[in-house]
Amino acid sequence: MSPIAGKLVLVVGASGAGKDTLIDYARMRLRDDPGVHFVRRIINRPVTTGEFHEAVQDDEFERRVVRGGFALHWQAHGHRYGISSEIDIWLERGDVVVANVSRAMLEVARQRYPDLLVLSITVPPAIRAQRLAARGRETKDAIILRLLRNSQVSVNGERALQIDNSRAPQIGGEHLVQAICDFDRA
Repeated sequence: MSPIAGKLVLVVGASGAGKDTLIDYARMRLRDDPGVHFVRRIINRPVTTGEFHEAVQDDEFERRVVRGGFALHWQAHGHRYGISSEIDIWLERGDVVVANVSRAMLEVARQRYPDLLVLSITVPPAIRAQRLAARGRETKDAIILRLLRNSQVSVNGERALQIDNSRAPQIGGEHLVQAICDFDRA
Protein backbone atom coordinates (compact mmCIF):
# COMPACT_ATOMS: atom_id res chain seq x y z
CA MET A 1 0.00 0.00 0.00
CA SER A 2 1.25 3.46 -0.88
CA PRO A 3 1.83 6.07 1.82
CA ILE A 4 -1.37 7.79 2.84
CA ALA A 5 -1.39 11.43 1.74
CA GLY A 6 -5.02 12.25 2.52
CA LYS A 7 -6.83 12.99 5.73
CA LEU A 8 -9.52 10.98 7.44
CA VAL A 9 -12.29 12.64 9.47
CA LEU A 10 -14.21 10.26 11.72
CA VAL A 11 -17.52 11.46 13.10
CA VAL A 12 -18.60 9.71 16.30
CA GLY A 13 -21.32 10.17 18.85
CA ALA A 14 -24.04 8.42 20.73
CA SER A 15 -27.07 7.24 18.79
CA GLY A 16 -29.49 10.15 18.48
CA ALA A 17 -26.79 12.82 18.73
CA GLY A 18 -27.49 13.86 15.14
CA LYS A 19 -24.35 12.61 13.38
CA ASP A 20 -26.15 11.78 10.15
CA THR A 21 -28.01 15.11 10.13
CA LEU A 22 -24.76 17.06 10.46
CA ILE A 23 -22.96 14.87 7.93
CA ASP A 24 -25.82 15.37 5.44
CA TYR A 25 -25.56 19.13 5.98
CA ALA A 26 -21.79 19.10 5.42
CA ARG A 27 -22.16 16.85 2.35
CA MET A 28 -24.50 19.40 0.77
CA ARG A 29 -22.27 22.37 1.66
CA LEU A 30 -19.12 20.69 0.32
CA ARG A 31 -20.71 18.90 -2.65
CA ASP A 32 -18.74 20.93 -5.18
CA ASP A 33 -15.36 20.02 -3.66
CA PRO A 34 -14.04 16.97 -5.56
CA GLY A 35 -11.35 16.43 -2.91
CA VAL A 36 -13.82 15.76 -0.08
CA HIS A 37 -15.65 12.42 0.07
CA PHE A 38 -18.48 11.44 2.39
CA VAL A 39 -18.51 7.71 2.95
CA ARG A 40 -21.67 5.69 2.64
CA ARG A 41 -21.61 3.06 5.39
CA ILE A 42 -22.54 -0.54 4.65
CA ILE A 43 -24.92 -2.00 7.25
CA ASN A 44 -26.76 -5.30 7.51
CA ARG A 45 -29.99 -3.42 8.22
CA PRO A 46 -32.65 -2.06 5.86
CA VAL A 47 -32.32 1.57 4.81
CA THR A 48 -34.15 3.89 7.20
CA THR A 49 -35.02 7.56 7.12
CA GLY A 50 -32.17 9.84 8.08
CA GLU A 51 -29.32 7.42 7.52
CA PHE A 52 -27.06 7.39 4.47
CA HIS A 53 -26.08 3.72 4.09
CA GLU A 54 -26.04 0.73 1.80
CA ALA A 55 -28.16 -2.12 3.15
CA VAL A 56 -26.77 -5.64 2.67
CA GLN A 57 -27.68 -9.11 3.93
CA ASP A 58 -25.44 -10.85 6.48
CA ASP A 59 -23.95 -13.22 3.91
CA GLU A 60 -22.99 -10.35 1.60
CA PHE A 61 -21.44 -8.43 4.50
CA GLU A 62 -19.35 -11.48 5.41
CA ARG A 63 -18.22 -11.93 1.78
CA ARG A 64 -16.95 -8.35 1.79
CA VAL A 65 -15.10 -8.93 5.06
CA VAL A 66 -13.39 -12.02 3.64
CA ARG A 67 -12.47 -10.22 0.38
CA GLY A 68 -10.96 -7.23 2.21
CA GLY A 69 -13.77 -4.97 1.09
CA PHE A 70 -13.75 -2.92 4.28
CA ALA A 71 -11.19 -0.44 5.55
CA LEU A 72 -12.97 -0.65 8.93
CA HIS A 73 -15.82 -2.84 10.15
CA TRP A 74 -17.48 -3.48 13.52
CA GLN A 75 -20.56 -4.75 15.30
CA ALA A 76 -22.89 -2.65 17.44
CA HIS A 77 -26.45 -2.97 18.70
CA GLY A 78 -27.00 -6.24 16.86
CA HIS A 79 -25.86 -4.99 13.45
CA ARG A 80 -22.68 -5.08 11.41
CA TYR A 81 -21.24 -1.85 10.00
CA GLY A 82 -18.48 -1.28 7.48
CA ILE A 83 -16.57 1.45 5.69
CA SER A 84 -15.54 0.45 2.17
CA SER A 85 -11.87 -0.01 1.42
CA GLU A 86 -12.49 2.49 -1.41
CA ILE A 87 -11.49 5.18 1.11
CA ASP A 88 -7.89 4.01 0.82
CA ILE A 89 -7.85 5.04 -2.86
CA TRP A 90 -9.12 8.52 -1.98
CA LEU A 91 -6.67 8.88 0.88
CA GLU A 92 -3.75 7.76 -1.28
CA ARG A 93 -4.73 10.52 -3.74
CA GLY A 94 -4.52 13.09 -0.96
CA ASP A 95 -8.25 13.64 -0.54
CA VAL A 96 -10.26 14.20 2.63
CA VAL A 97 -12.61 11.39 3.65
CA VAL A 98 -15.46 11.87 6.16
CA ALA A 99 -17.03 8.80 7.77
CA ASN A 100 -19.51 8.04 10.53
CA VAL A 101 -18.01 5.27 12.70
CA SER A 102 -18.28 3.71 16.12
CA ARG A 103 -15.98 5.17 18.73
CA ALA A 104 -14.97 1.58 19.44
CA MET A 105 -13.08 1.72 16.12
CA LEU A 106 -10.99 4.77 17.00
CA GLU A 107 -7.89 2.93 18.20
CA VAL A 108 -7.84 0.68 15.12
CA ALA A 109 -8.38 3.70 12.87
CA ARG A 110 -5.64 5.72 14.59
CA GLN A 111 -3.16 2.89 14.07
CA ARG A 112 -4.05 2.50 10.41
CA TYR A 113 -4.52 6.14 9.41
CA PRO A 114 -1.90 8.55 10.75
CA ASP A 115 -3.64 11.77 9.67
CA LEU A 116 -6.93 11.45 11.50
CA LEU A 117 -9.38 13.92 13.02
CA VAL A 118 -12.13 12.75 15.37
CA LEU A 119 -15.26 14.88 15.64
CA SER A 120 -17.47 13.90 18.56
CA ILE A 121 -21.10 15.00 18.21
CA THR A 122 -22.84 15.55 21.56
CA VAL A 123 -26.28 16.54 22.85
CA PRO A 124 -27.97 16.44 26.27
CA PRO A 125 -29.72 13.12 27.10
CA ALA A 126 -33.22 14.65 26.93
CA ILE A 127 -32.68 15.73 23.32
CA ARG A 128 -31.24 12.30 22.45
CA ALA A 129 -34.31 10.61 23.95
CA GLN A 130 -36.63 12.77 21.82
CA ARG A 131 -34.63 12.05 18.66
CA LEU A 132 -34.45 8.31 19.31
CA ALA A 133 -38.21 8.17 19.90
CA ALA A 134 -38.89 10.16 16.72
CA ARG A 135 -36.89 7.65 14.64
CA GLY A 136 -39.30 4.90 15.64
CA ARG A 137 -36.70 2.11 15.42
CA GLU A 138 -36.69 1.20 19.12
CA THR A 139 -39.16 0.67 21.94
CA LYS A 140 -39.32 3.08 24.86
CA ASP A 141 -37.52 0.52 27.06
CA ALA A 142 -34.76 0.07 24.47
CA ILE A 143 -34.30 3.85 24.31
CA ILE A 144 -34.01 4.07 28.10
CA LEU A 145 -31.38 1.29 28.09
CA ARG A 146 -29.47 3.05 25.31
CA LEU A 147 -29.48 6.32 27.25
CA LEU A 148 -28.31 4.59 30.43
CA ARG A 149 -25.52 2.83 28.55
CA ASN A 150 -24.02 6.00 27.26
CA SER A 151 -25.39 9.46 27.90
CA GLN A 152 -22.49 11.21 26.17
CA VAL A 153 -19.61 10.00 24.08
CA SER A 154 -16.23 10.81 25.52
CA VAL A 155 -13.41 10.88 23.02
CA ASN A 156 -9.83 11.31 24.08
CA GLY A 157 -6.67 11.63 22.09
CA GLU A 158 -4.85 13.93 19.78
CA ARG A 159 -6.90 15.73 17.13
CA ALA A 160 -10.29 15.22 18.73
CA LEU A 161 -12.93 17.96 18.75
CA GLN A 162 -16.39 18.10 20.23
CA ILE A 163 -19.38 19.61 18.41
CA ASP A 164 -22.53 20.42 20.38
CA ASN A 165 -25.58 19.58 18.28
CA SER A 166 -28.29 20.73 20.69
CA ARG A 167 -29.30 23.77 18.63
CA ALA A 168 -30.46 24.12 15.03
CA PRO A 169 -28.83 21.58 12.67
CA GLN A 170 -27.26 24.31 10.54
CA ILE A 171 -25.30 25.57 13.55
CA GLY A 172 -23.76 22.18 14.29
CA GLY A 173 -23.48 21.56 10.55
CA GLU A 174 -21.46 24.74 10.04
CA HIS A 175 -19.15 23.69 12.89
CA LEU A 176 -18.65 20.35 11.16
CA VAL A 177 -17.95 22.00 7.79
CA GLN A 178 -15.46 24.38 9.42
CA ALA A 179 -13.65 21.54 11.20
CA ILE A 180 -13.37 19.56 7.94
CA CYS A 181 -12.09 22.59 6.00
CA ASP A 182 -9.62 23.60 8.73
CA PHE A 183 -8.26 20.04 8.88
CA ASP A 184 -7.98 19.91 5.09
CA ARG A 185 -5.85 23.08 5.12
CA ALA A 186 -3.66 21.99 8.05
